[in-house]
Amino acid sequence: MITRSYILANLKALDRKYINAKCQKESLFYSKLALLEVCGWIEESMDEIIISHASRHLTDTNNLAFVKGQIIKRTHGFDYENNFRQMLIKLIGIIKVEKLEKCLDQGKLMQFRTTLDGLKMARDPEAHTHIKGVTRRINAPSITLAQFPALYDGLLEFRTALRRAKF
Repeated sequence: MITRSYILANLKALDRKYINAKCQKESLFYSKLALLEVCGWIEESMDEIIISHASRHLTDTNNLAFVKGQIIKRTHGFDYENNFRQMLIKLIGIIKVEKLEKCLDQGKLMQFRTTLDGLKMARDPEAHTHIKGVTRRINAPSITLAQFPALYDGLLEFRTALRRAKF
């Protein structure tokens, strides 16, 4: 199950702290943390979708260990094409991924992918640097919160489609 209550509570708490920040640098910390927090949640949710589908269909424990060790553990990121879609391809095959994508709500899929792309562009420089000054700009936690529904709906769309699929 893709849990959203914890991440929403965290994002709302960070937004409150951002609003009450005493200086620009403090607000940058809350913005950066909100961005990193939601991206971590996305990765965990993608992993959960893969492992959940594998657990429902694989009976050999070695195959399940393979999924955990060679597919999930080796995937670092939340990019749709390079991370999530590749995990799906490794798990169910490219033909089935194509069929899966066609049965998804295309509006939700497009919004999900667009939101992921935007988050990745915002996150990558933040994940590999520290805050040196106060001239940087990072989206406020409220922006990250506003992006959340598209992310949640997209992940839920994949989970539901996989559960309905015959593969």
